[in-house]
Amino acid sequence: MSDSIGPIFYEPSTDMLWVELRPWPGDDIGDERNIGGEEPEPGLIVHYARDGEPWAWEVEYASRRPDLVSRALAAVRAAQGYSRAA
Repeated sequence: MSDSIGPIFYEPSTDMLWVELRPWPGDDIGDERNIGGEEPEPGLIVHYARDGEPWAWEVEYASRRPDLVSRALAAVRAAQGYSRAA
C-alpha cells in the first residue's frame, strides 16, 4: 500500500482506502487475509478478525465516497476510545 499513516492506508492506483480499527488480535499475523468480510453496502467491506469483531474497513473508490471515508475515520476514533466530539 502507499501513503500509510498509522492504521490508514490509501492505494491511489485502485482508489482504495484501508482503515484498521484495531491491531490484529493474537499471534497469527500471517492469517488475517483468511478471515472473511461482508459488504454491508456498496463500496464498503468490513473485515473481521478471528474473534468475530470488526478489524478493518475497506472503502472502494474512496475519492468518490467521502461519506464512507468519514464513517471509517469515525469508526477508528470510536474503536480507540475517543468521543465523537473533538
